[in-house]
Amino acid sequence: MNFWDNTIDKLIYKKDKATSELYLKGKFYVLSTIIFFFLAFISIPYYLIFLPKEVKIHPDLFYANVVFTLMILAMIYIYKKWGGRIALVNVVAFFGIGSIPSLYQYGGGIYAPDNVWGIVIASWVFLVANRISGYFWMIFAILTIIFFYYVDICGFKDFKAESTKLTGDYYFMNYMLMGIFLLLIITLYESSKTSFVKELAKTNSQLESRKAELELKSKDIIDSINYAKKIQYAVLPHEETIYRSIPLSFIYYKPKDIVSGDFFWFHEINANEYILVCADCTGHGVPGAFMTVIGSSLLNQTVIDNKITEPSKILQELDKLINFTLKQQKDSTISVQDGMDLSLIKVNKAKKEFNITGAKRPVIFIRNKEMQELKGSKFSLGGLRSGDKKFDEIVINYQEEDMLYLYTDGYTDQFGGEKGKKFSSKRLKEHFINIHRMSVAEQKQSLGTVMDKWMGGVEQVDDMLVIGIKL
Repeated sequence: MNFWDNTIDKLIYKKDKATSELYLKGKFYVLSTIIFFFLAFISIPYYLIFLPKEVKIHPDLFYANVVFTLMILAMIYIYKKWGGRIALVNVVAFFGIGSIPSLYQYGGGIYAPDNVWGIVIASWVFLVANRISGYFWMIFAILTIIFFYYVDICGFKDFKAESTKLTGDYYFMNYMLMGIFLLLIITLYESSKTSFVKELAKTNSQLESRKAELELKSKDIIDSINYAKKIQYAVLPHEETIYRSIPLSFIYYKPKDIVSGDFFWFHEINANEYILVCADCTGHGVPGAFMTVIGSSLLNQTVIDNKITEPSKILQELDKLINFTLKQQKDSTISVQDGMDLSLIKVNKAKKEFNITGAKRPVIFIRNKEMQELKGSKFSLGGLRSGDKKFDEIVINYQEEDMLYLYTDGYTDQFGGEKGKKFSSKRLKEHFINIHRMSVAEQKQSLGTVMDKWMGGVEQVDDMLVIGIKL
């Protein structure tokens, strides 16, 4: 049985082995075509040896049978080499069913046993090709029989006289071969279908088992990430802490995943001074979240422990610490070349001034609908070092009702809208001008509403963080 299965498998076109359904059709095509060949082949001796000499059969019937036998043999080779199963099946049907009208001349017409072959072959086409081909040849075979019937009842042809030329042997041979063919293909089809169903059930069982395993692993991973979120929120400052010190402020924070690669950091130096940071770490999700914890810890070390409160010096020290912590040296093979972009402001309420510095992130300053974009340094913090990095400071005296906006690139890089484009920095700056006179709560709500409308059904591409302060 294994030898037989291996032989059949070798005769199936390689591309029909791509899916179970195609493989089943290919296997059934090969099996049924082989049966066709043997049945056609064993009928040839009938014409040469067993047919009584006194019976005269038109030679075309004999030649057609020989050609059909050789053609089927060629069909098996062509399918194995180049495929084209549906086209080949239609060719077989053309010669098998298309030759039936020849019976009009010398085969007995409506009384010929060959007529049934048309129905048999059309049924076979259904199984190994497709429905369209099956319907076509079934209709063709039925119309042919109807035509013979019409010719017979109108007396245009004496089919009964023609049928007497065919002995009982001929009828017996046709009906026997048709019966054998139908029995075999039905048996093989049911066997193949049963085998396919069993294999499908086995595959489904394996998939269900794999699915359950993946769901369990997925749950474990999500549970771990959710716990990592608690740790991240415990390490980073709470929004309420910032709101208590800066009542006229808002934080629009929308992580892409459960944990975020964007973070904010806050430290109140004294009653009149505070520092606020809006940072975007490399990546998002778990890798980004690791960087936020590192960044927050290093800011604590720099500002709180080492008492460095000048904005430019904070960034210089932070850059060195990131390089040292992540072993970011040129000759290191195990270093992590990640870092962060950020904007930092230091506000002095007594002097009514603020200092700004940044690492590739700007700060937007708006006064009476007049906007200034205060750009940071062109350098990121961390990463492979290439010379000294310089972080300049900008000092501005502020007035009441002035607005400051700090943001990461997640909001501006989000795809959406009617044309699926990025939201863009230009569009965000215009929106800042439109909303800067609103209350901070209304501004935050507006940013969320605009982004939700912009995204529509588009997936979020990055973490989003926008911080607004009304001075």
